[in-house]
Amino acid sequence: MMELPEIAYYPIAGEPVAADALLLPKAVEMVQALQSQGLPYVRLLECRRTPEYEIVVVDIEAEVPQHPVHDVRTVERIAFGFAPADTDHQVVLALREDFPLVPHLHFGGENMPRSLCLYQTAYADLKPTWTAAALLRQLQHWLTQTARGELHAADQALEQAFYAPAERLVLPSAFFAAEATDLEPVCARIVSNVLGQTTLVALPLSASPPTAGWQVQFASFVYTTPPQVHVLIQEQPRTLAALQTYLSTENTDFLDALRQHLATSKGRSGFSWDYKLLLIVRMPKQRTAEGPIEGMEVWAFATVGTLAEIGTDVGIWRAQPNKVVELFYTDASRTGQQSPLVLLNPVCALTRELAAAYNDVPPTTTRFVAIGAGSLGSQVVNNLVRAGQGNWVWLDEDYYQPHNTARHYLPGSAVGMGKAEAMAASLQTTYEQAEVQAIAANVLKPVSDSVRNAYEAAEVVLDMSASVAVARHLTLGIISPGRRMSLFLNPSGTDLVLLAEPRDRTLRLDQLEMEYYRSLLRQPALQSHLHLAGRPIRYSHACRDVSVRLPQDQVALHAAIGARAVRTTVAEPEARLKIWQAQPDLTVTAHEIEVSPYIETVMSGWMVSLSQQLVRELHAQRQARLPNETGGILVGVFDTQQRRLYIVDLIPSPADSLESPTSYVRGIEGVSAELARISECTGRQVVYVGEWHSHPNGYSIRPSDDDKNLFARLQRERQAEGLPAVMAIVGEDGALGWHVATMAADAEGPHLGSQAIS
Repeated sequence: MMELPEIAYYPIAGEPVAADALLLPKAVEMVQALQSQGLPYVRLLECRRTPEYEIVVVDIEAEVPQHPVHDVRTVERIAFGFAPADTDHQVVLALREDFPLVPHLHFGGENMPRSLCLYQTAYADLKPTWTAAALLRQLQHWLTQTARGELHAADQALEQAFYAPAERLVLPSAFFAAEATDLEPVCARIVSNVLGQTTLVALPLSASPPTAGWQVQFASFVYTTPPQVHVLIQEQPRTLAALQTYLSTENTDFLDALRQHLATSKGRSGFSWDYKLLLIVRMPKQRTAEGPIEGMEVWAFATVGTLAEIGTDVGIWRAQPNKVVELFYTDASRTGQQSPLVLLNPVCALTRELAAAYNDVPPTTTRFVAIGAGSLGSQVVNNLVRAGQGNWVWLDEDYYQPHNTARHYLPGSAVGMGKAEAMAASLQTTYEQAEVQAIAANVLKPVSDSVRNAYEAAEVVLDMSASVAVARHLTLGIISPGRRMSLFLNPSGTDLVLLAEPRDRTLRLDQLEMEYYRSLLRQPALQSHLHLAGRPIRYSHACRDVSVRLPQDQVALHAAIGARAVRTTVAEPEARLKIWQAQPDLTVTAHEIEVSPYIETVMSGWMVSLSQQLVRELHAQRQARLPNETGGILVGVFDTQQRRLYIVDLIPSPADSLESPTSYVRGIEGVSAELARISECTGRQVVYVGEWHSHPNGYSIRPSDDDKNLFARLQRERQAEGLPAVMAIVGEDGALGWHVATMAADAEGPHLGSQAIS
């Protein structure tokens, strides 16, 4: 009869103890679970105690297939180590000496049992629901899935080479790219040491040459290994000699490459014998030997010794008093045995693509010109840049004052700096090659070449100045192909407004401003939108040195909404007008306003602009009163600088008006109150513009004698205010005549359906 070979197990440290003598609660719970006979697939063998652990040893049965992928036995001997602090997962050791090398297994050192990695979840998250029975079931699952070759899923990340240490090194993203070959040397500095855990940041040598301000200066050596199949996690090499053993293959020799690098580096400018050495090891990783390269695993090792000491320990130099000399022949017996290494956990520097991925959005390189770096603008652009959105040129002439700190992205240390310059300096370091440029400029004044170039290159001109004058100037006073958008808070800071032109700019920002006013007049929920709540706070002596009372959390809320609104709107071709209203508890109601195309016509040197929707309403008012004539009042906005007249809305015929088939006399009932409401509702932007009336069917829109007399009276009244008289005559078949400043017999504007904006 053939005898089965005896299974060899690793010895277990510690003194044997009785099961009922265990003291640590989780070890006690483990023994109780095993003794309860509720887990028939596990058998308790013994318990031990060391200064660091209480140990429970078991035999556990796994569901092993007839032809396992990995040599997992039907019964495996496992030791659980419970630590008094209970801050990390229990140590789980496979005691069989020939336990297979599989993923999710940690190397335990020479002649030491290997540790099983049972969970991907952090222990702190698992601990509240931990039970001994659940741990044993997870172990059985681990063994069963490993035997079947199914533990490491096909779409799961590849197993790393080493345990990641607490010490971190931030590296440029190029070091993690599989296709990168000739990489620029880096130098690194220690930027923090929190609770004994060090973080270093490495930058390309050209971007940050070594200076006295750097706490630790490193030369660097980048070494890329041949492709490697992921296996179990190994014990970290602790000397150059150990790293040589780990990395070298039949066709490559790490130490030879290092020697060549040190020899050639010695003659370069900036070389110092006193620098330490940063070894950056890049490992192309494969899932199987025949499979493709799936990623680049990067590790870093910092030497304890200097370059002079390293070169001596690898046999290319010899240290003499006050100097280091080069050897004619390499001393091959010296392989770095005396050169300790510290393993660092590399972290990829943030890129635009990574920033966008962390924000769960696609990255964009839209060319923005942003105007206004105040409390809202600073936080909106900060949100967008951190999400990998856009390349930015920021225009603002204001400087950062103490009161700004209460509601601004910038810290108090920026007081006295230009807002745009300080914001750009801060955001330029968000990720690699973040494009954020600042120009100190007043956009209402003649532009410099740099501002002109920014306008000409812009795809989006984003106004966050909260200035009507600036918004209109950006629409009508600059040359730029960029789509205009305006984002601003109402005076009390409760509401956020977005006005966005369509991508083809067939509806301009100034026209959207009028649609915004119209929505305030028409929607009851927006009647008090432009009312100012609370008294302002004076922060200095000048008459304009006042600031509103507005909580920062409210600004931050609107900045978050605004950033997302800008991002989503840029991705869409349509125009957009939207208002978000925040309640005292910061719940938000959104109002999406439907906008209408605009019609424009020039009359007596004035550009008359009104929406097609308003034209339809004028004709609907006429149609409803036929066969009588009817009329009412026109309200809107005069822009005397641009010689533009915007008709925003109409007031229908007052109740005391006299209407007949041959004449119309407009009444006055309720007119004063309605004009006052319109003015207050729109922040005194929309005012009385002029009169409108209709002509009955069968008559043209040419002015009658009564029309001429009325217009002459309007001229006299409006001249006293420096404004033109305005009259509109609505006729049949879509005819609409305009008279501005002077009355011309043939003054007929475009019919409904004519070409929209110019």
